[in-house]
Amino acid sequence: MKITDILQFAMTSLNSARSRSLLMIVAMSIGVAAVVILTALGEGARLYVVNQFSSLGTNLVIVFPGRSETAGVNPGMLIGQTPRDLVLDDAMAVLRSSAVRRMAPLAIGAALASNGPLNREIMLLGSTAELLAIRHMTMGQGQFLPVGPPDAASPVVVLGSKIKQELFGV
Repeated sequence: MKITDILQFAMTSLNSARSRSLLMIVAMSIGVAAVVILTALGEGARLYVVNQFSSLGTNLVIVFPGRSETAGVNPGMLIGQTPRDLVLDDAMAVLRSSAVRRMAPLAIGAALASNGPLNREIMLLGSTAELLAIRHMTMGQGQFLPVGPPDAASPVVVLGSKIKQELFGV
């Protein structure tokens, strides 16, 4: 059989059942598009997760308060309490190690932020100027916290763009 005979046979088959041929072409197109879209979504999700973990840094240790013993049941465990919270002296002790280059203690809480009649319940992260470099964050506008000793609190705040817009309309 010659190639011209094969092409003529194929064209005759396609022309004799036009609607079936059209439906097959549409079905194959939908199948290929679905595979391409699902592959792209999966790759996008994978890249998002990788970027989130890589933004933490490669040499990062996060310390949470916990229990000193490994056995037994403490009633405080059931309601989320730990026997001893970490304090600033604990963070300073970590910094004394020669393997530690930077340290940024972090206190997390919630508070009410207001400007005149506008009030917003916001999430607070209290830390030092080192947090920006450790977490590889950048400022969109303005400047970050002033550099200073961790135990010297200063009355400054860094606002996110959404809170800035909601409270100050800028």
